[in-house]
Amino acid sequence: MLRQAWTRRVVIALGVTAGALSVAMGAPSPLLAQVAGAPLPDNVPQTPPPPAPGTDAALDSARALRGAALQFTLYTYGPGDEVFERFGHIALAVSDANTGEDTAFNWGMFDFDQPNFLGRFLTGDTRYWMAGYRTVEFNALYQSQNRTIRRQQLNLTATQRGALYDFLAWKAQEANRYYRYDYYNDNCSTRVRDALDWVLNGALRPALDTVVGYHTWRGETARITADNLPVYTGIQIALGRNADRPLTRWQQAFLPDYFAQHLAAVPVAGVRLVAHDTVLFTAQRESMAAAAPQRIMPALAAGLGLGVLVFALARLLPVGLSLFGVLWYGVSGVLGTALLLAGTVTKHVPYMGSNLNLTILSPLLLLAAALWWWRARPSRTGRGARALAALVAGMALVGLVLMHLPGFTQGSMLLFMTMVPVHVALAIVANGRRSPGQPTA
Repeated sequence: MLRQAWTRRVVIALGVTAGALSVAMGAPSPLLAQVAGAPLPDNVPQTPPPPAPGTDAALDSARALRGAALQFTLYTYGPGDEVFERFGHIALAVSDANTGEDTAFNWGMFDFDQPNFLGRFLTGDTRYWMAGYRTVEFNALYQSQNRTIRRQQLNLTATQRGALYDFLAWKAQEANRYYRYDYYNDNCSTRVRDALDWVLNGALRPALDTVVGYHTWRGETARITADNLPVYTGIQIALGRNADRPLTRWQQAFLPDYFAQHLAAVPVAGVRLVAHDTVLFTAQRESMAAAAPQRIMPALAAGLGLGVLVFALARLLPVGLSLFGVLWYGVSGVLGTALLLAGTVTKHVPYMGSNLNLTILSPLLLLAAALWWWRARPSRTGRGARALAALVAGMALVGLVLMHLPGFTQGSMLLFMTMVPVHVALAIVANGRRSPGQPTA
């Protein structure tokens, strides 16, 4: 239990930005054949999917008979208290009039205690899976957490309902229910979206594949995590330019709430997919902000304040300046090293690659920290420290200019506003005076 709690805190501090933690809720519905024992290894191949609707007339006829007794409902759950609950959750439920079963399919399952969970999370290889629970119990859990529950009964034909049942039964098989979780492109919400697109023979994506308004992965994630400053800051550092591209409604479906909105509003092949739309439970909590907060001016004020502190320490407390420089460059270098690795050798590349933040955070700053410490010691020359401080400041200014050029635009301005003044101030004081006792270089 202590290990699980510790791992949870580490993951939250690193900026877990998606998914809902699903907890044990008793025995799952008989609809899902759960396999006891250890889960299958990652490299077990999936079994072939069932035929899509319209490919086999005899099968479609049988599905229509089966589907006459089925009803599919989309349940969307509002934000919770924890950071990984702030993004909401979703489940696709099927009720069977013949058996009385009502099962909610949930693709948000993961386990903090799975082998090497933290390493897999850091490299973008987290393993999630699908499981099914009795819908009434699943909804009761989210209501007990004071999370809004939206219920949308889907308008599907009997053949489509039978086919979707076959698809979910295939996904429930042990070989097929696991997947590599992707924050934006493959999560609990996009899995439901893709299942509906499959049963609609690919007609859902064209209906949603248009840009409406200006939504980005960075903006939506910043909006949702705005009240958690460590996570919010970590996300601003981590995301590269790709996270600032306008999202289509299809891509916005990584957020369950957006997916539910678009599904209700956009017809597919002239048909509205939502037959009945109701709110089962309304949470008593503050509404989520409609847009990400504007924090550029506070960030600039913080950067200028730290820059003034650098000049004050240089004049009044050289030892304090040395300590500040070592810490500033050291922490920045560690973050830059992690950012470089995440954007080049992990599965986070689509979101953390092509990142201008590497002009202000890079492994080079670890060398700057070492040289700054070396410069602070008596009888040590500071030529290398002065040159590297100037180089670091120059890189930061180049990054600031690039951010305003077409093809390089990136929504990290608040990070630049905080760090560029400090990099420049350290370069000025490093090249403007020498530490006590230092000979000229």
